[in-house]
Amino acid sequence: MTVTGGDSSLLRRLNAAAVLRVLHEAESLTLTQLVRSIGVARATVENALTGLVEQSWVEEVAPETDRARGVGRPAKRYRFRAEAGCVLGFDIGANKILAVVTDLKGEVLGSRQTAVAPELPSAERITAARTLGHRTLRGAGLRATDVQAVGVGTTGIVDASGVVRLSELVPDWTGVDLAAALREPFDAPVAVGNDTNLAALGERWRGSATEARDVLYIHAGRRVSAGVLIDGRVHAGRHGAAGEIGVLAASSWPTAPGRLLGWSGEGRGDAEGLFTAVRQGDPRALAALERYADDLAQGIAAMVLTLDPELVVLGGGVSQAGRLLLDPLRGRLADHCLFPVEIVASALGDRSVALGAVRLSLDLVEQRLFEVSARD
Repeated sequence: MTVTGGDSSLLRRLNAAAVLRVLHEAESLTLTQLVRSIGVARATVENALTGLVEQSWVEEVAPETDRARGVGRPAKRYRFRAEAGCVLGFDIGANKILAVVTDLKGEVLGSRQTAVAPELPSAERITAARTLGHRTLRGAGLRATDVQAVGVGTTGIVDASGVVRLSELVPDWTGVDLAAALREPFDAPVAVGNDTNLAALGERWRGSATEARDVLYIHAGRRVSAGVLIDGRVHAGRHGAAGEIGVLAASSWPTAPGRLLGWSGEGRGDAEGLFTAVRQGDPRALAALERYADDLAQGIAAMVLTLDPELVVLGGGVSQAGRLLLDPLRGRLADHCLFPVEIVASALGDRSVALGAVRLSLDLVEQRLFEVSARD
């Protein structure tokens, strides 16, 4: 927890962190409710509140006026100031960059997107992300000094330090230190993760997987990839490569998108055109979708048998097919897997990665605010 001033007492910092955590989880609480929730003396809570109000993390709010007034003064009521700062979440992909800014409780304040080319040099891609981040902040009436943390989801294998270790979609993205590249312009801590993993995190936070803890997320679009949550947390693996079964030709994932989009025999098409043709009963489109379901099911079944997740979420552009794709996938997974597994479409669409990045950045802020060590 970041506590300024001369507060050198570990116990006082622990009490302040406890008060802040309880207020963060509530709309607002009275002093009496805080004392009851934390289980310490009233004077201890009052002292903690004094320091938190001075640091602008907490404020006293006006008493509720819609309730019948009792005898005496109304009880003091306090709230966590979600507007005391903000966080940024980025989705930096091969074809687009999306930035989302939220307050410290995750309320979206603004978002902006820009298109980029896969061949754009890494330095220019980073510059585009920085510029978009500043524009997003300005559009929400905020400044870079308001940013408390930054989260980034990007294509490729990313290590724990925020360095892209391997990227095949973006030519010179391998070796880029994204954490360092975005730390300086916003003067805030940065957390970076693989985009598909963060899409899974976003779905669990605000999307289709809010009730599940063990989640397999499948991105089905120009590429097929997987992200894994175990006990609600991203499982990246030792090298950040967990779930990268798409590198195996036997999974059928590397060639699946090309076969799907080339269903008409007239070169590359688009997924929406395919879905329209399926709804119209075009036999070539129906056959292509069936083959695509076969291709997806190979890898999904292998991961389901390995992880035994509660839920599979299908995202990416092809997920827009809805039941046209989900129904045949369900049938194939039932044939391949030992136990039934629920499979649903993404609720967040192309915002899942950026919102997962927001969640990652909020975790950084909450860790700093609520966790206290004797060395602080």
